[in-house]
This record gives sequence, structure tokens and C-alpha cells, in this order.
Amino acid sequence: MDNYALFLLDETGFIECNQKAEELFGAVREELIGRTPSDYSPQRQPDGRISRDKAREKIRAAMDGAPQLFEWKHLKADGTCIDTEISLNRIGDGDRRIVMAIVRDISDLKKAEESRLESEQMFRSIVENSHSGIFTVDEAFTITYANDMVSLLLGLPNDRIVGRDFREFLDEESANLVVDNYLRRQRGESLPARYEFNIVTASGDRRRVEISSNMIRDTAGRLKTVGQVLDVTDRHRAEDALRRAQEDLESRVIIRTRELQHANVRLEAEISRREQIEQALRRKELKYRHLVDSGNAIILELDTAGRIIFFNHFAERFFGYTESEVIGKSVVGTIVPARDSADADLEAMIRDIIHRPEDYRLNENENMKKNGDRVWVVWTNQPVYDEAGNLKEILCLGIDRTEQKKIEDTLAVQTRLQAAMEERARLARDLHDAVSQTLFSASIIAEVLPRIWDRSPDEGFRRLEEVRQLTRGALAEMRTLLFELRPAALAEAELPQLLTQLGESVTGRARLPVNVSITGGCELPAEVKIALYRIAQEALNNVVKHSGATLAEVSLCCQGSGIALSVADNGNGFDAAAEPQGRLGLSIMKERAASVNAGITIDSSPGKGTEVTVNWPMNNPDDPFGDPRKNN
Repeated sequence: MDNYALFLLDETGFIECNQKAEELFGAVREELIGRTPSDYSPQRQPDGRISRDKAREKIRAAMDGAPQLFEWKHLKADGTCIDTEISLNRIGDGDRRIVMAIVRDISDLKKAEESRLESEQMFRSIVENSHSGIFTVDEAFTITYANDMVSLLLGLPNDRIVGRDFREFLDEESANLVVDNYLRRQRGESLPARYEFNIVTASGDRRRVEISSNMIRDTAGRLKTVGQVLDVTDRHRAEDALRRAQEDLESRVIIRTRELQHANVRLEAEISRREQIEQALRRKELKYRHLVDSGNAIILELDTAGRIIFFNHFAERFFGYTESEVIGKSVVGTIVPARDSADADLEAMIRDIIHRPEDYRLNENENMKKNGDRVWVVWTNQPVYDEAGNLKEILCLGIDRTEQKKIEDTLAVQTRLQAAMEERARLARDLHDAVSQTLFSASIIAEVLPRIWDRSPDEGFRRLEEVRQLTRGALAEMRTLLFELRPAALAEAELPQLLTQLGESVTGRARLPVNVSITGGCELPAEVKIALYRIAQEALNNVVKHSGATLAEVSLCCQGSGIALSVADNGNGFDAAAEPQGRLGLSIMKERAASVNAGITIDSSPGKGTEVTVNWPMNNPDDPFGDPRKNN
């Protein structure tokens, strides 16, 4: 009893205590005598009850002859909270009812229990929410455990998987392969850590899976196999399609993890029971740690400052760091570069993940190996909170998709090139048709021109001028055609030259007079020049197709503060406020303006023509496209 705090209590409070009681509460005997247990307790106990009421109830029960054994939160004299185990027993048979209280400090034991529970929950959560199907089989191939991903893969609930022979879910060839590999491993032969075989789902479908397995012995010495399977059926299909057509993208398989589940386990009061639970927790912790370390996925944990606090073996092999090299270091600068290859700010992204982890349950970003190689990883991030709801750490599971990313980038480039070629071909066809039509009209007029001249020289002169305009327009159309077929020439030409040629082309093709005026000198980035040219081209096409105009004007004003381009006509006009979104190519022009951060306005009303104005500022030397502007 010398190691326990002892108190004697009556209805008034403490009437005696030993030296251990003084040490436990950090108070001398004189300070304790006459006080009540609730004086050295928080206002409420963990179950929510008021300490004063609960203490009176326990003491009253003990005084009535019912021994009490329970856990209690106490406060030391300095306010420190401690966990205790208290035994209350009535002593003496006289009229005065006295209770002896035996108090034992169990704070360290409680902390150890909570730590082991937390560790078990973490490793269980990793296994249950893994991207891979994880299972265990005994020496008879009977499945003794399967996580949710195995159920999803086989299309069966867990209770229809556990207890069955693993070979039942394989085709004949795969079953023979698995048995053969198992026997060879037992003989001590060295085999690859991973291999593939076929499984048969509940619906009868055959799925190709990759397995990584290890043999372990449980606490009873029985041999078990821990396996992780990853469905690679779609990957194989995509690879086959890519080899045949060199265009298909390997199927991207991302398995979303579910919310991590936390279960609170209440320990029984007896010391012997607590020891049994501690031993069980140790065994389970070792089991789950082995599963995590032998997994084929990157698993790491970050603290609230973005430092790495856990780094599994697969992560070591993948990134080239040992655990000791990265533990305690920031993830930025080790496996995450401050900025990626596209100059995106990854350091800011990591800060955002720490502050708003719920917004990054799933994200993909560029990472960096120890040797400097850049790789792409898909991350599933799970925040872990303490009892008060404060973020403790973030659990991150990653899968390498560098090769898939390279294929996607290659296909994206091919798609853009194909689209550009098709657009140039379309424009070339349109211009070719326009040139052919213009030259045909000119040839018809030229054939009858001598007879017209004989009848009326004035009419003949007018027709001759018309032939001149047609041929001049055809020449402009041909130059435009050459620009469309040679994009480099379009980028090298000056904008005033392009607009003048565009006006002549429209005049010759549509017989619509187009006046082009240029003010000032314009030295523009190629992207801005091409965007302004395309907007003018689209605006004049709209004039020809929809306006019914007899005159169009194109003006370009180049000043130190910026560029102003205007395309106006005297046609029918329209109600700009009521015009449906996207009609008359308006959305196309707005998109082109937005691509170079230019502002665009479209002014029109019925019967008063239309004017399209584009303004591009040149007052931001850090941005080749100027300040961002909102499109009206």
C-alpha cells in the first residue's frame, strides 16, 4: 500500500491521508484535510457528469457498504489534470461512517493505451482504404481476411469471400500458377516479388491483376500469406490499344478511398484485462505496420507544418531517400519541388493542403526524386484530427502515373497539331473557293468588255474598274491563302499589311468597299497580332454574311498606351443587348480577345450598323499580353 495514495473520508471530506497522497496532489496534509474530492477535480468528469454530484454518489454508496472501483479525473494543486483509479471501502462498525479511499495514478497507462489505439486505428485505416486489394490466406489457401477493395474487385460482399478457397476466384491456369509459386517459395526458391494472373468476378468477368505477396507467421506460429492485388485489366487493354494505333491513352484507374473510420474501444477496469488488450494492440500494430511497409503504394504522413513524419519502404524505393533522410524535413524541397516544370507554385499548394485538406482529398502534381528526376503522382490525402477537432496530421497515399502523363501529353500535342492542320485546310478551301469565284467573275466581265466598250465607253470603263478590283481582290485572297498555309509567314507579317490585304480581299470577293486606315506604328507580340487579325477577319465575315452593308471601315490606332482596332459597317445592325450568346461569331471574337487579355466591345442597334472595338494595353512590361481585362 506504500505506493498508493490513501485517504480516510467521512461526510465532511478528507479526515486523514498518507504521504503518497500529498505527493499525488502536490499539497501538504494540512491543505488536504477538510477538503472534498471534488475540490481536487475538474468541474465535470469525462462522462459529462458534474464531479461534485458523482463523487457524493460514489462515497454514499461506499458508506452504505457497497465497495466502489472506478476511474476518476483529478486536479493537482497546480491545476495539472491526472487520471486515477479509485477504490472506496467502508471501514469500522461504529456509528460514524468512514470510507477508506485507495488512489492510484494511471496517467502513464492511459496515455500508452491511447497511443496504441491511435496507432492501430491508423494502420487499420491505411489497409481498409488502400488502392490495392489486401487479403491473407492460410496454408490451405483459405481466405482469412479481405479488405473492401477485394470485395469491390470480386463483386461480392466480404462475408462471401472470407472463409472460401482463394483458388475458387481464379481461372484454371492462374490457380495452377499460384499453387506452383507457393510451393516453390516454400522450397526456398527465389521468385519475383510481383506477378500477374486472372481472377473471375461474381459476374463471370475475367480480370487481370498484379499481386505482391509475402509469407509471415502469426503469433501461433502458423504460416500465412499476405497478398496485395491491383486490378491491371484496364492498363493492359490500354497498352494493347496504344501499340496497335499509337494514339490510345492508357486507361487511368484511380480508386477513391473512403472516409477513414475511427472506432473507440473502451478498456475494461481490471489491470489484467488492460495488459491483455495492450498485448493484442502490439500484435495488431506489428501486423498493420508489416502490411504498410510491404505495400506497393507510396504512403507518408505530414504534420501541420508540412514536415514528413512517416515514410514507408515503397516511398524510400520510389523517391531514392531513406526514411532517416526525410523524417522531420519539409515535403517541399525533398519530394516536392517549390515550382513544377510549368512554373506552378507547388509550395503554395502544400500550404493550402495543410490549411484546407478537405479540398485536396484527391490531387495530382509533379514530384521530385532524390536524383532530380521529375515524376507525376496521384495523391489521396486524408486529414487526421484529435478529439478537439484540431488537425494532427495528413495521411497521404500516392500512385505513380508518370508514364500515363507522358502518353497524355504526347496525345495532347498530336491533337493540337491535328486541329491546327484541319483549321488551316478549312481556311485554305474557303479561300480557294473565294478566289476561284472572283476570277470566274472577272473572266466573264473581261469576255464581254469589248462589246460593252463599243456601246458605251463610260460603262466599259466602269466594268474595267470592276475587273481591276476583282483581280486585285483575288490577288489579296491568294496572299491570304498563302498566310493560312504558312503560319510562320502570318506571324512575320506586319499587322497594317495584314489588315490592308484583308480589306482588299473582302472588297474583291464580296464587292463591298472596305476602307482601311492605319495610325501610328505597331510593334506587337506575334500572339497579339494574330489574335487582332483573326478578330478583324471574323468581324468582316459577319459584315459580308449578315449586315447587308454597302460600306465597311477598318481602323488601327497604335499609341504608347495601347492598341485600338475597330471594324464598323453601315448595315442593318442588331439589338446587342438581346442578341443570343454566341451568335454571329461574337463568342469566337470574345475568346480570341480574352486569350491575349484584350478588352472587346460590340456596339450595335437596329438600322444603325455595327462597330466592333478591341483595346489591348501595353502598360505592363512584365506581361507580354498586357493587363487582364474583362470582356464586355
